[in-house]
Amino acid sequence: MPDLFISENKLEKKHQKSSSNKSKVGVLTAYFEKPSGVFFANQEEGEELILFLRRHLITNVPWILKALTMIILPPVIVLILNFINVSIPLPNNYVLIFTLFFYLVVFGYIFLQFITWFYNISLVTSERVVDIDFSQLVFESVAATKLTQVEDVSYHQVGVVRSIFDYGDVSVQTAGTATNFLFSGIPHPEKVVNIINDLIGTEPNA
Repeated sequence: MPDLFISENKLEKKHQKSSSNKSKVGVLTAYFEKPSGVFFANQEEGEELILFLRRHLITNVPWILKALTMIILPPVIVLILNFINVSIPLPNNYVLIFTLFFYLVVFGYIFLQFITWFYNISLVTSERVVDIDFSQLVFESVAATKLTQVEDVSYHQVGVVRSIFDYGDVSVQTAGTATNFLFSGIPHPEKVVNIINDLIGTEPNA
């Protein structure tokens, strides 16, 4: 697993301010303002975490439906074959091995999809914007830019589903050769834009 966060215990000497008025980020949290117990490796002294963002939980529905379909597929095939009175032309041991291998692949797919969602995180602090991209266990990219380099922030929320569940894409345009950021499928995109605009001292651009 990537070392994306440092536990609060490791940083307690560095972060002495009380967090009694803050709340912890849950495992399935996709949007949180001023969370406690969350830090990143290069966080500076006095740098406050303002926003913790992941893709909206509803964006996981497509791969969850695929996984459920694959899970029930073997029993359905067996029922159909029994109904039409056709037997599988393989020894029972072979069938068992193939079935176990199939479910191993399915649960590997579920694991990869979940950790990809879990570790793809965007952070907004009092000093900068941080985007953490993690994919397929072998790719990790961490990009950051100072808020002073942010020139424009906008959001896009197209479609009925996105409107109902209030999620969309937030684009952060930076100056010069600095990295531009796209936060895809995050909850409350308009609110995120307003918060970042307040931090950089500009008027909202929806």
